[in-house]
Amino acid sequence: MPIYRRPGSPHYWVRISIAGQKTRKSTGTADRAEAEEFEQRERERLWRLHKLGDRGAVHFREVAQRWLNETTKRTREKDESILAWMCGEIGDEPISAIDRDAIEELRKIALDSGKSERVKSRATVDRHMALLRAVLRKCEYEWGYAGYHAPKVPMYGLSAQTKKQRFLRPEEFQRLCKELPPHLELAARFAVLTGLRMRSMLGLTWDRVDLKNRRLWIPADQMKGALPHGLPLSRAAVKVLRRLRKLNPKGEHVFQWNGKPMDDCNGHAFKKAVERAKLAPLRWHDLRHTFASWALQQGVTLPELQQLGGWKSYEMVLNYAHLAPDHLAQAAEKVGTIRAHRKVD
Repeated sequence: MPIYRRPGSPHYWVRISIAGQKTRKSTGTADRAEAEEFEQRERERLWRLHKLGDRGAVHFREVAQRWLNETTKRTREKDESILAWMCGEIGDEPISAIDRDAIEELRKIALDSGKSERVKSRATVDRHMALLRAVLRKCEYEWGYAGYHAPKVPMYGLSAQTKKQRFLRPEEFQRLCKELPPHLELAARFAVLTGLRMRSMLGLTWDRVDLKNRRLWIPADQMKGALPHGLPLSRAAVKVLRRLRKLNPKGEHVFQWNGKPMDDCNGHAFKKAVERAKLAPLRWHDLRHTFASWALQQGVTLPELQQLGGWKSYEMVLNYAHLAPDHLAQAAEKVGTIRAHRKVD
């Protein structure tokens, strides 16, 4: 019988054999009619897969696992979490069934406030959808799933408010520091002095810090751009590090709380401090924008900023160019010396 009961299982199971390939799996239901419907759909899918070579009949769960097997160590943990959530919703669907309508439904589920494992913001949903798009495109363009065409994955996109980069004025930053607990205050000061992203900063260990020669190193697997990063330290940054060493004399990690490495700076304590300082909305990542803004306003050039902040491309640094128009002053003056302009009053 293709549908049967297994001892100890509340659900019906199916046994299917096609082209010498045997499949046994749970139907996930104790209802006989639903189990028969499941068996019929699964038999059709396996027929398309093994007899017709329809790679679009592969389950999403399978391609998600293949993605994880081939992804880098740096991104695997985050991707694993997102794909586990997706597999809970569409894991047993063949990839050919994941069309625009299915993707739109998945986005609605992510934003549904009634779900216990909901995704809280549209920006986070977009990050989830970006991974889904990458997996489906991999199926079409690199894994050779014949006849499969990846659908367009719509994005909510960032609002004008979100696109606007937030940075603090010095007096605002000092106001924030007064509200932060000591370990977060030092972390915030180090963030605006170095421009390090939160994960890169929290992963920093003392063996990669040279206080005497004022430099530090971040390995490639802790950098968003997947490139190792060496950073010279200002005297002010060294002073912060010495205070951190005094605050946490033991342990290999630079940033600790209660004797353990810090995992997140953007938590409850930071958000409450932001509220008390009346600076909301403010994210920890905005301290990196603050670093870039202050650097340019003090005369640091865009190429220098790219190297200091570890930006992978010059185009990303150009987002801050409007904050430093002075570097074009000499060029503008040269234009003014052109002979055609000399008679202008």
